[in-house]
Amino acid sequence: MTTKHFSLTSLICLVLLIASNAHATTVERLGLEDLVKKARTIVVGRVAGSRTYWNANRKLILTDYTITVDEKLKGEPSGSMTVTTIGGKIGDVELHVSGMPLFQQGESAVLFVEQSGAYQTVLGLAQGKFTVTNGEVANRIGGLSYPDGRPGNPLRMPINTFKAQIRNFLNR
Repeated sequence: MTTKHFSLTSLICLVLLIASNAHATTVERLGLEDLVKKARTIVVGRVAGSRTYWNANRKLILTDYTITVDEKLKGEPSGSMTVTTIGGKIGDVELHVSGMPLFQQGESAVLFVEQSGAYQTVLGLAQGKFTVTNGEVANRIGGLSYPDGRPGNPLRMPINTFKAQIRNFLNR
């Protein structure tokens, strides 16, 4: 079995090409088991801060989010990690990519992270970010479409059940 790795530049080009032609970004449909298997790192953490900046050739706006790791479920993250997304606002210029996960200062989330070139990104765009609220996790997959044309099904469940399912998939 071979694994295909795409650079962040390739991902950016693909996302922008698709997003420019529709109001949804087409991505591979990933269920929880897929997310667990494909993620390099899975953490429960809190958004501690962010930094928005232009990429090297000033064609894209990127935002780095600092995540304070409260619990690692897979991988070897340190006490904090940086997750990069495409988009953000600098002055009067704003870049929004449909389906890109959005983060709020102080929010708690379970993140499925992959390495994309020099960046750590959320796996499957919004599919791989689960906000933790009142003991439950939920992902928001608005802005995503799938090659088979069927709508996505956001996932919502108690966080303890969610973490138990992740551990089950990891132990298989």
